[in-house]
Amino acid sequence: MANKINHLLEAYRQLQRDQQDSVLATIIETFGSTYQKAGARMLITQAGELVGLLGGGCFERDLVEQAGSVFETGAAKTLFYDMRSGEDAIWGLGLGCNGAVRVFLQLLEAEQEFSPLNLLVEAAEAQAHGVLVTVFESAHADFPAGRSQFLPAAIVGEQPILSSAPFPSATAALQTALQQKPRIETHPLDGLDIKVFYDPVQPPWQLLMFGAGADAIPLVNCAKSLGWRVTLVDHRPAHIKPERFPLADQLLHLTPEQVADQLDLHRFNAIMLMTHNIEYDQRFLQAIVHSRAGFIGLLGPTHRKQRLLHSLGDDAALIAERVFGPVGLDIGAQTPEEIALSIVAGIHAQLSGRSGLQLGYDVVAIKHECSHSQAQSIR
Repeated sequence: MANKINHLLEAYRQLQRDQQDSVLATIIETFGSTYQKAGARMLITQAGELVGLLGGGCFERDLVEQAGSVFETGAAKTLFYDMRSGEDAIWGLGLGCNGAVRVFLQLLEAEQEFSPLNLLVEAAEAQAHGVLVTVFESAHADFPAGRSQFLPAAIVGEQPILSSAPFPSATAALQTALQQKPRIETHPLDGLDIKVFYDPVQPPWQLLMFGAGADAIPLVNCAKSLGWRVTLVDHRPAHIKPERFPLADQLLHLTPEQVADQLDLHRFNAIMLMTHNIEYDQRFLQAIVHSRAGFIGLLGPTHRKQRLLHSLGDDAALIAERVFGPVGLDIGAQTPEEIALSIVAGIHAQLSGRSGLQLGYDVVAIKHECSHSQAQSIR
């Protein structure tokens, strides 16, 4: 998933400043219910400090201990934590998460520009989509554990894996990873097994906002806290001030008619219209009608959305299924900060293909309860 290294971006910059080696812990496989899934990462410093969490505190203490040998020898290692049995009581870890995880530890060396973390950061900054290929277990001297390579999506299948002859079944593994499905593959080479983790890398989501009113401030801040890239557009120059939106990635003074020429609209995952002026919302909506954004949010009631869509004429069919108004999840939001949370949660759910319901809800039971209530009201 996108944004999964957001918490490591500042940590990487700190590593560059301090030039101190660190250990990168990556979940490469999970079974059952786990706190994080494959691809989640955490840094362990030489002082035993953690940046991020992999097990919600379940096995982090042991990871710090295990990282000690990685610092000492420089050799990568793979660990397996099985919380599906009572064995954790013997280990003294107090797990009981009813799942299992395989974690890979590799040394990030200052002399090697902290690879492969630098590859992930560079991909995020370049908005690159691809696959990070990492050897995590190997008996082959030419492909030691800890060796990584980032392959941009555009050249997957065209470039040898890890700068050598392609491994058997590598193409299928790469294509699977590009579909946002991490994968482990064992490749035989010269009679030896090489185990490789294929991890999909997606650029941070990009949010385009039209309208720089006071309610846009908490929305920008909330989106940035998740690592999203935020571009803010307003037709009023007095509203586009860096001191009002210090976290925004881009502030633009544009009229609706300038938008299509000044912005590559296809790079945005979500678009919010919040000028609080129906005429300008209509003009901005017309400007982005050919965008491929998976989410277009509108403030105001349902009839306002219908009015705006009606104003597009036949073009409304191009975006109607992607337009949400009133925007946001129903969480009882009232303050600007709560509304921002509701909007960001709604965008995240939609782009992730999720319902936005409570995780513990039984959807079938909910439908049955609703049907029962309706029957009672009819009686």
